[in-house]
Amino acid sequence: MARVKRIPAAVAPGFFEIETIPRTGYRISGDILPLLQSTPALVPPSNFSRRALFASSAAAIAAAGAAGIWLTGRSGSDREFERLMKQAHEAVRNLRFDDGVARSLEKAVAIRPKDAKAWGLLALVRSLHAQSLSGGPEERPWIPATEEAIRKALSIDPREPNALLAMFELQGSTLDWASRDRKLRQIITIDPSNVIAITELVGLLQSAGLNAESWSWNERALRIEPLSADLLGRRALKLWIAGRVAQADKVVDQVRALYPADGGTWWVRFLILALTDRAQAALAMLKGEPNMLDPALATLWGACLPALDQRSAMTITTARNACLDAARKAGELAAHAVMILAALGEVDASFEIADGFLLWRGKIVPQSEGGKEIANDTAWRNGVQWLFTPPCASMRRDPRFLALCNGIGLTEYWRSRGVRPDYLLR
Repeated sequence: MARVKRIPAAVAPGFFEIETIPRTGYRISGDILPLLQSTPALVPPSNFSRRALFASSAAAIAAAGAAGIWLTGRSGSDREFERLMKQAHEAVRNLRFDDGVARSLEKAVAIRPKDAKAWGLLALVRSLHAQSLSGGPEERPWIPATEEAIRKALSIDPREPNALLAMFELQGSTLDWASRDRKLRQIITIDPSNVIAITELVGLLQSAGLNAESWSWNERALRIEPLSADLLGRRALKLWIAGRVAQADKVVDQVRALYPADGGTWWVRFLILALTDRAQAALAMLKGEPNMLDPALATLWGACLPALDQRSAMTITTARNACLDAARKAGELAAHAVMILAALGEVDASFEIADGFLLWRGKIVPQSEGGKEIANDTAWRNGVQWLFTPPCASMRRDPRFLALCNGIGLTEYWRSRGVRPDYLLR
């Protein structure tokens, strides 16, 4: 991955995954595989024609030859099917959901049109690819094809986990928090090794402030995929959130050594540096590899890093203006702006932006360009991991924070599960 525009775009809602771990009290649970019978020779009756015998033998040989050709062809098809499925599984493990992967799976279902797993995996790849495309449903021609693949998979096996996950991905923010939680847990019960479903649950729990539980699920996913750059990056972020910055540095440095070109790992290192009083190091990263971020996002951070480094009235004013301007343009930029302003102690401005793009309330609301909505997407209400990061601690101490959580449905989710967010347990 050469550029980081949404981190990670396919696994979890929001632009990155960050989970908080209380300094005590979390745990990592352990769990985590023809009898041949001789028959008497048949003796033809005395009146049996030799010509008939030869004809019968010739027909038998021809039939056997035809069967052999059919079996050989079938074996080749089976091998091709297995190759295509293996290739697709490997791509999904590496979070690749592009046209090429979908085409491979289309070939697989053509070979075995009654294979629920093949249809389910095709549905999942199509659903995640459709979400990565810009624009509304009319600009995402893969959505009808995805729905068709889901229907075919579930008509063969109503419990096919990837098809259920594909449906979950398409439903997105039409589901409330409790429904999303329940559906993900049902999928994981059917398929305990479904890492994508697990990481979706990791993101949901973090966005709900259930950080210790989120940590446990991420560690479970890592036991399945121990060298996943995405999951290891999440671990580093969790360590940062827990105040264990030195350990977070060690993890992210190891991951960067393994995956030097991985944009998600670059982002984890950049974010931790920027928000742990090492803004100069983050600025050096940005200047050295400016193309690792979307231009608008790079511009925002470039304007704000000086304030995070030297908090003078002038630098903070510059950062505040940059954040307010960016927040009117895109939900992704607004999420960064909230976190940056909260880190600078500009709590009122943080709430102003959060209320605007999450609740459509206040002065900082999404703008339109040419009559087309460019700023808000209700899916952002499901991807609010950043609300529970260290910079936003100043917001969580403010009475307005609970009202914000109520507005996006979090308090209802907490009540339905009978839980309290970790920040209220301290």
